[in-house]
Amino acid sequence: MPPKKEQRRIIGGCFVRLGGLLDLGRLACALERAQLPIFMSKHGDKVRLSVQNDLFMGVPIFYYFETDVGGEFLAYKNAGETEEVHLTESATTPSYIYSPVIHVLKLPSILEHKKEFHQKFLAAQVADLPSLVKLATYKMLYEEPPLPVYCFKNGTSWIVGSFARLDDYEEASLFFYTRIKEEPSAGFIKYSPSNLAETGFSKRTDEHGHYYVKVIKLAEKHPLVEF
Repeated sequence: MPPKKEQRRIIGGCFVRLGGLLDLGRLACALERAQLPIFMSKHGDKVRLSVQNDLFMGVPIFYYFETDVGGEFLAYKNAGETEEVHLTESATTPSYIYSPVIHVLKLPSILEHKKEFHQKFLAAQVADLPSLVKLATYKMLYEEPPLPVYCFKNGTSWIVGSFARLDDYEEASLFFYTRIKEEPSAGFIKYSPSNLAETGFSKRTDEHGHYYVKVIKLAEKHPLVEF
């Protein structure tokens, strides 16, 4: 048997700002078997809503958006080409998916945002969008939700990519990406194994014969990705 790896201690947090509340709702709710909890905390006169969605080299990664007011639940709905998200005090409307909002009074000081990261994800460029989506959807073979795809502007182009582990250890994670010329036009990418030419951005997630991955827009370049 291979030697057992030592448990890595938490060495600090990474907080990545999202493009909007809709991106937070899509990340926490869309295409998930169980919605991700949202942590709410006060930051000055703003309310920060964050989702912890990865761990790398002892650094938990939180994706967040700041608003003026909070709530008890985040309500999300994607019907046809319409996508909605808002904060609410109760989860009572069946047409919405709800993510619970956890009120956090104080986080451990170790989880404060680190200003510098000595270890970063290595980036691997793939040929095109179909190659990226095939990577993001491979877990669906094991009845797991697809990996989210993150996008952010880098120079004159947009980076669209996903974090994937090569084995069970976080040290083996890579950021697989491709470059596109314009900002993604919708919050999802559709993909058909029988017709790769149809791969593209979509507002819908209900067309028969297609797989879907969600696209999460970041406000700026991901701080843990090194090209």
